[in-house]
Amino acid sequence: MAKGSVTKRCGCSELVNGKRQQIGRKCPKLRRADGTWNPRHGTWGFSISLPGPDGKAKPVTRSGFATQVEAAAELDSLRDQARRGLSAGNRQYMGEYLDQWLATKTDVRPKTVRSYEGHIRTHLRPNLGHLRLDQLRPQHVSEALATVESSDANRQRVRATLRTALSDAVRAGLLHSNPAKLVKLPSGKPPKALVWNAERVERWQETGEIPSPVMVWTPQQAGTFLDETAEDPLSPMFHLIAHVGLRRGEACGLGWEDVDLVNGTITVRISRTVVGNQIIEGPPKSDAGGRTVALDRGTVEVLRDHRKTQVGERLRLGSTWVESGKLFTRPDGSALNPNQVSNRFHALTARAGLPPIRVHDLRHCAATFALAAGVDMKLVQTMLGHSTLAMTSDIYTAVLPEVAREAAERAAGIIPRAGVGTGSVTPASYRDLEQS
Repeated sequence: MAKGSVTKRCGCSELVNGKRQQIGRKCPKLRRADGTWNPRHGTWGFSISLPGPDGKAKPVTRSGFATQVEAAAELDSLRDQARRGLSAGNRQYMGEYLDQWLATKTDVRPKTVRSYEGHIRTHLRPNLGHLRLDQLRPQHVSEALATVESSDANRQRVRATLRTALSDAVRAGLLHSNPAKLVKLPSGKPPKALVWNAERVERWQETGEIPSPVMVWTPQQAGTFLDETAEDPLSPMFHLIAHVGLRRGEACGLGWEDVDLVNGTITVRISRTVVGNQIIEGPPKSDAGGRTVALDRGTVEVLRDHRKTQVGERLRLGSTWVESGKLFTRPDGSALNPNQVSNRFHALTARAGLPPIRVHDLRHCAATFALAAGVDMKLVQTMLGHSTLAMTSDIYTAVLPEVAREAAERAAGIIPRAGVGTGSVTPASYRDLEQS
């Protein structure tokens, strides 16, 4: 098999007999005075003769690579494909490949498939669909991701979909390497969680400004919400989420068989989620999501009262009661739509006059309050169903100082002092410290 050759050329031209002709590889600007390649002029390419679809040798020429290494890697890829019997004339385009790939993704959660489909339809097919799979370059991927609006985190998610699709292409022998892996993006860290302290609440009341997509109530605000909504049918669900940090889908998926009020535990086995216009039940989002969570005595009493209320409603409705077996239900006993739970939560929050958070942020509240109360980070990780301790730490340590400040003040007040304000440090005392 031919080795092929890697060359550098440019688009410069010159007049020859009154006609302008490309200089190509002979351009003197391609090299510096010392004979080394000039990185600021020209692009790299390669040429090789490989078997075509009919088995006959076919010249293959590619250009436009930023570096000699990239051109050589692509040349190696083509040679490798030819050795495995893949034709150099394979003209599958990205749009076709992505559609075929999506149709094979039966081994992932429906919500993940829907996310893949949205990324392909909105971003990848419009920007990359016209390119041949075997000619896809990191530059093409960078340009496509640059069109993704919203946030760095969203661009990371789109890139993750493409990386997964192209990794499967590599495993299938359609590509030698994954161009999406070579593209660098900002980290796309999730937005920082902020506490609704007095200053932020005041500004929200004046301007409607919500300073972060992820907001956390103070313990006092959470208590106000639970007090103000205690008579609502979904109050027990919100109480449970606020105390043990369940995800919305996990709370909707709980059945009475998952509740042990004698030993004070619940077991998370099923998550009830919305995918498009469908409600789907399945296992939690990760292996760590399947867990048993301990309940405090107050929450056990809330669930006992809730069970008595539900039994009363079942008796009252008789044959019209829908036996879903769920812990939390609609008035007729049928399972809840998670989106309706969010709508009800927002309505109750507004009625209580509290600054807005999401149902998922009530889960953040539970974790933050537990950490502020001194619960070990590892226990909080288990309670939340996080796969790693780092995930728990990264999300919640930033908000702890604000939530824990009141506890710190109480702890400081235990130390007896001789007068009011004797703990303050003046500029003069700072100067004394510097001179000592």
